[in-house]
Amino acid sequence: MISRNSIMMCVLAAVLLAYLCFAMMISTDAARRETLKPGLNVSVADTLMTHFITPGDIVRESGLDPDTLGRCRIDLFDLGALEKHLGASDKVESVNAWISASGRVHVDVVPMTPVARVFEKGHASYYINAQGKKISADPRYHLDVPVVLGAFDSVHPATRLLPLLDHIARDPDLSALVSTLVQEPGGNIIIVPTIVGHVINFGDTTDVDDKFRRLRSFYLQVVPVRGWEMYDTIAVKWRGRIVASRRKSRLAPTNLATVLEDSLIYEDFDDESTMTDPTTVAEGLADEEKIIPKND
Repeated sequence: MISRNSIMMCVLAAVLLAYLCFAMMISTDAARRETLKPGLNVSVADTLMTHFITPGDIVRESGLDPDTLGRCRIDLFDLGALEKHLGASDKVESVNAWISASGRVHVDVVPMTPVARVFEKGHASYYINAQGKKISADPRYHLDVPVVLGAFDSVHPATRLLPLLDHIARDPDLSALVSTLVQEPGGNIIIVPTIVGHVINFGDTTDVDDKFRRLRSFYLQVVPVRGWEMYDTIAVKWRGRIVASRRKSRLAPTNLATVLEDSLIYEDFDDESTMTDPTTVAEGLADEEKIIPKND
């Protein structure tokens, strides 16, 4: 049998619970009706673009006046709309907007990370990220990323170079080596290294690992014997081969678009020869013109 005291305790507990729920509803409603604190607290993640897009830029792109935010009710402020608006910027990867317990609006931004700057004839230059999204170039700032230039179309767009750019970005040695990528009409890719005096005919974006392996072997095994000024073009576009074009004159200016067509003397190395003793490789080089095999 339930005692009278137990019944009273249950009643009191129910009344207390109802009071707490009512009080929470009142306090929550009152809090929602409170206004925001003036000011917009912006945090930009530390990436390559950190100096390219500043908290001040985010405030301007938000379209909000931080000084008048104090007039906005917390319950009426649309955080989702703010995130969508800022997320539409070509310089922003992601946005997280939230309101602190003190009533201040906070915006956390992750900037886009460009992997190259593209110069396309007839168009303003722009950056591209790893997903191929275009990022407008701001003349106020310069980012130290590879430069891509040349002829681009629907068959050979600039985004075609992304696998090559990604491979370069992941290798510190290649990042230091590669200065510019040039896409010729028809899609042939020319790499202009930071080492002055020659260019690299890379062909297309297939077999990237193997092509750079052959190039590294050439630098380690052949160049120390023949010298950096012996060749104006090193081609790794053909599978399993390295084709080096002798320089006609000492560090003559090179027309990147026609370097192979203008060169008449070629030296042909197979992949295995570059892995042998450098003296043997050097002695095995022929001076006569070679027939370049067709691209695989």
